[in-house]
This record gives sequence, C-alpha cells and structure tokens, in this order.
Amino acid sequence: MLAMLENWRYNQAIHASCKQEEKDSQQIFLDEAYRTQLALQQLGIKESTHPSDVPHTGTILMAPELVENLRVPYAVEVLGMPHAGKSTLINRYLKELWSRKERHKVALVEEGARTVKNQYRDLRYSNPFQYALLGGMSTFTSYINSLKNINSGMKMIISDRGQIDRRVFRRALFSRGDVNPKIMLDEKDFAYRLENTPVQIGGVIMLMIRREESMKRSKTVGPVTNTDSLLRLYEQYWRLHQEIIEGEIPFRIYTCIDAEGNKEDVYKRFKYAMDSALNIHNTYLAALARAFPKEFDRAMAQHNGLRGQKKSNVAREILEKKLGGKKVLIVGGDDMKSEEQILKRPFIEYMKLK
Repeated sequence: MLAMLENWRYNQAIHASCKQEEKDSQQIFLDEAYRTQLALQQLGIKESTHPSDVPHTGTILMAPELVENLRVPYAVEVLGMPHAGKSTLINRYLKELWSRKERHKVALVEEGARTVKNQYRDLRYSNPFQYALLGGMSTFTSYINSLKNINSGMKMIISDRGQIDRRVFRRALFSRGDVNPKIMLDEKDFAYRLENTPVQIGGVIMLMIRREESMKRSKTVGPVTNTDSLLRLYEQYWRLHQEIIEGEIPFRIYTCIDAEGNKEDVYKRFKYAMDSALNIHNTYLAALARAFPKEFDRAMAQHNGLRGQKKSNVAREILEKKLGGKKVLIVGGDDMKSEEQILKRPFIEYMKLK
C-alpha cells in the first residue's frame, strides 16, 4: 500500500502523524491517505478537474429499496465546497415553496457551525476539530427541535450542511493532523449511526466547484477559505461521492451538481432534486409509470387483486426484471416514455449497489 502512495501524499501523512502523541498512529494516517488517493484515481480526479467531467455528476441516483422504510420527517442534506451557493439555492427553493403553498412541508436547519460561530469564534482557530464537533451537535439539536412541526404537515428537513458533511470536514482536518487517530477508527460505524437516528437521511445534494473557483468567490482568506484547506476539502468531497455511488453510504436520492454552470441551470437541477426528495415515496412509481406504462398498469392490476401487498413491491419486481435484476434505479427527467429513453438519457442511469 505504501509503495502505491504518491510521494507528496506519503510525506503529508507522515507530517500529520507527527502532530499526534500516539506512537502507533502513523499507519492510520497512511491508510486514510491511500483510501483518498484510490477514490480520486477511480474517479479520474486531478487537482483542477472540472466537476462536470467527474462520473455521475449531474445524474439523480435513487435507491428505491431503501425508500419503503423511510420515516417521515426525513432530512435532505445539502453539502459541498465553500461558496458553491448552497444557502442561496436553499433560500430560493424555500421562497418557491411559499408560492406553491407547500412551505409547511419543509423545515430548515441552518449550518451548525454558523450558529456557534459568534460564541466560539476563537475556538475556530485554536481547535478546529472541537469547533466542528460543536457545530455538529448544534445541527443534531436543530433536527430534534424541528420535530415539533410534524403536526403541521412537515415532511422534510433541509439541512444546510449536516451529519454527512461533518465527516468530510473531519477527514480534511485529520489529513493535516488535527484529529485524534482513534476517532478515525470509529468511522466503520458511521453508516449505522446515520440510519439509527430520530431523523433519517432521505436525500443528499452535493454542490461542487473547483478550489480556484471557491477562492475566487470568497471575499477573504480564512481558516477554511485558503488554498490548503480547500484542496483537502475538494478531495474529501470527491471521496465521499465515490463512497455514495459505491453504496458505502446509505441514501434514497443523491445527486452531485456542477455548481460552476449557468445559475438558472444549476437551480433547475437543484429544484428537481429537491422536488424528487419531497415526493420521494411517489417518485419511484411515477418513474415506472412513465417508463413502462404497460407494466405499471399490470402492477396496479395485481395490486388491486392482492391483500396486504404494497404497490411498490409489485412494481419493484417488474422493474427489476426489466433491468436485468438490477436493485437500484436512478431516476430523473420529465419525459420518460420508453425503455430505451430511460437507459440512455444523460440524467438517468442505473447501477447495482453493494
């Protein structure tokens, strides 16, 4: 493994390990550096790779087999590179929900680090990992507080950076030696903890821009908006992207959006992903009905003649057979009319998760 590490990445890991007192921690730093390098190689990522050139950017991935047991309310986490436009897009979408008279269906959880910034500003510089932990605790508390709105019809919580984003920042901080190695050993339980919380993850929307674009959009240099931190974050977000498409992180709907494009196009993609998540329990059947109308009609007829069997179960069996036994359908687009179209459209793909 060590022979496969690029020299600069090897030296970076050794330097980071020297900041920790544990004598046996060096291998953990090297292992993490290798996993990051491997994910980037599999995606074809270089330091300045344009987001649109990365595999699966711009598609909406859906795992319908996980939708059935998704509890309401669920969270949709919006994450990605600093200054990619997350807050702007979220606010625009919320305003649109007002005009559609659907605002009561969605609660907003602000970025946790933003809520603790004024009280713990100095900690942000002296102990960035502890500062990130406080931000994560604030986000989780906001999740719990938002549950009081469920009686008013709230279905979905939009999180401006949430629990998954904390993992990205933790890894970026670890890569420079600011996180205890023992904490990284617990990462194997991360997926389990995501699913076993009062609020499950219904969707993940990642907005990506290059490091130089993030710096250009930033007005000042800070603890995050500097070339070193942004490169580490850039790598870790793409590593997360690879883990999601490989099925290592549970998701119901996932999309990665190239946020360097035309603003209206970016919002159109963002809105479509959000609407798909807001109507997540209907999205799968809607896609099936448009793509395979005859099979959908047969599924409905079978459902009407069966007791205790859900429509989605019948529809899933038919669709899986049509797609050669694939367990995951990636859906998107508004005019799916044939089997050929659903498999060839640039917004639609399918794959088998682990």
